Amino acid sequence: MDFELTDEQKDIQRAGREFALGEFDPDLAFELDREGKSPDSLWKKAAQLGFIGIYYPEEFGGQGFGFFENVLLTEAFCRVDSGIGSALSFVDLGSEVILTFGSKEQKQRFLIPVTRGEKRMSIAFSESEDPYDLSSLSTLAEKKKEGYLLRGEKRFVANATLADWLVILCKDSTEGWITLVIDRQQAGLLIHPLEKLGLRMIPFGDVALKEVQVGLENRVGKEGEGLVQASYGLQGMGLRSAAQALGTAQGAFDRAMGHAKQREQFGKRLSQFQAIRHKLADMAVDIEVCRWLTYKSATEYDQGRIDPQFLSMTQLEVGRRLVRVVDEALQIFGGYGYMAEQAIEHYFRDAWVIGVDLGTEGELRDRIAERMLG
Repeated sequence: MDFELTDEQKDIQRAGREFALGEFDPDLAFELDREGKSPDSLWKKAAQLGFIGIYYPEEFGGQGFGFFENVLLTEAFCRVDSGIGSALSFVDLGSEVILTFGSKEQKQRFLIPVTRGEKRMSIAFSESEDPYDLSSLSTLAEKKKEGYLLRGEKRFVANATLADWLVILCKDSTEGWITLVIDRQQAGLLIHPLEKLGLRMIPFGDVALKEVQVGLENRVGKEGEGLVQASYGLQGMGLRSAAQALGTAQGAFDRAMGHAKQREQFGKRLSQFQAIRHKLADMAVDIEVCRWLTYKSATEYDQGRIDPQFLSMTQLEVGRRLVRVVDEALQIFGGYGYMAEQAIEHYFRDAWVIGVDLGTEGELRDRIAERMLG
């Protein structure tokens, strides 16, 4: 088992970090977070440099790498700024479903514009508070001669007001569960924006589908494949969130370390106090655990043999350790960390939202136990 990144992977990691350090201006990040706006200009630049859809085949606009390399970029971006990094890393949510199950025509139509920075995507699966709960879905797709007629509601949709296309999971009375790609501007699709604590650069919203017409050509894959496709898409989302959490934890640690080396109290730097040194040591251990759990899950995902139980373990442990690391970082900053001008303040808020995206502890424990006990 080789734990070393390849030279190519190191180059990708380095390129992502250099881009973020050069472009993620702290003042811009503060303004975008405060106003809840998307970093559109940075999204366009990231696309021009080939960072968006890096794991798509070249014929569909990508670089031909694996999802692991996408994880490396997400980590590098979120390390420099959790808000901007998350926003850039989530512009193509749902593309995994099209990439794996879609036709060649669908891949060309939907994926190439995404890699060019012309279009954004998202998924709309859940209808409950848990984004991974597919047990209580009721959105219906009535098949017509010319396509489908959709009725239902979806909750907590990321990029709801920004995504040009939404990958929707719904049920047809004859075909069973199916996924459809719908245009956000389609008549009958209504979006209710939601205010939230963190990740303010990624707009969330509830989506109502009232007699929305979708063409047959927008059904992804075969009839009755919807739940399989949705499960696969949620695995990809779980990995994105784990990488997002890893980068955010590392970024919080970097800032706490820098502050501890510079800030003086009682004639000594904070880094000279044993209590602070122990906090930093524990944070470093937490981050390394997160890194290898995430990297292992991403490797298995690319190999087509991801273990749902291990991915749930990854999500559970990465979520726990993220919140712990960021909380410790805030304590090292003391009162300064509570001020909005300090980046650590929005790292703290973002961490809690990322933890929710990874899944609640109760739900993740249930999933792990179900796999173990049968």
